[in-house]
Amino acid sequence: MTSSKVREFYWRFFKKRITSFLANLYRASITGDERDIHRTRVDMKNIYAILEMFEMLNPEKFNPENFEVFKALFSFSGKIRELQVNQLVIEKNGPETVGMSFFIKYLRSRENKLSKQFISVVQQFDEKKLKKSERSMKKLCQEIKVKTLRARSEKFIVKKAKKISLLRNYPSNPDNIHGIRKHLKAMVTILTLVSMVFMDEKQDAILRRLNQTEMLIGNWHDNQVLIEYIDQFLLKTKKVSREYQLQLQVLRNKIMKSNQELLQSLFPKIEEVLTVIFPSLPSR
Repeated sequence: MTSSKVREFYWRFFKKRITSFLANLYRASITGDERDIHRTRVDMKNIYAILEMFEMLNPEKFNPENFEVFKALFSFSGKIRELQVNQLVIEKNGPETVGMSFFIKYLRSRENKLSKQFISVVQQFDEKKLKKSERSMKKLCQEIKVKTLRARSEKFIVKKAKKISLLRNYPSNPDNIHGIRKHLKAMVTILTLVSMVFMDEKQDAILRRLNQTEMLIGNWHDNQVLIEYIDQFLLKTKKVSREYQLQLQVLRNKIMKSNQELLQSLFPKIEEVLTVIFPSLPSR
């Protein structure tokens, strides 16, 4: 694909995501429905992805304020999504006890409160700043060159993989797992976008393994977030009976065990990713 066609492709991709985002954003401001809020968040994640690619390609000219346009919305929608995912994880770890029901009621109450705040933030959204960001992105998009895209994306993947390689040496530290997740997500973001315009066997092999690995670490993260919510709930809520506390502790222990099993599956997958990127990389 020529540089001009690549530029046109990414610009159309970006514009479509912006159009979808605005439609879902204003729908969510009217309905307050969790599905509309989630669709808005998905749109923002897609926009963040293309922004991250533009930043990678031209860090000298990229303005970080392009992310600021969405920051408050993304933060609120992320917290709402956490509460929704918490409830899904609990459902998977049934049967539901009275203590779990009490905790779910607490999660839904927080979700409803945040959803109302989200609508307030939507109403304050500055579309003029979005237009300014669009103009900035168009200029960066017009400077894309195929050769630069290939070289910088490869350099980016190698850089992230080296960071993962260091973090994997300390698997017992949860902060390191969070760090690995962050780098994996960034790699998936860039490779997914690059793979839309390039055909490359090695790149495809890395992306396949990255997607499998990110799914595992995503499940680990969801469990970890729920554990933190349970801990906060037990610490702050005084009305929880001893019986309910014990039921939630059973749930917490079950999720902790699940996370230990996920980590056992995760690190071999990380090794596979690193081996594809660095064929001569020594194992830990």
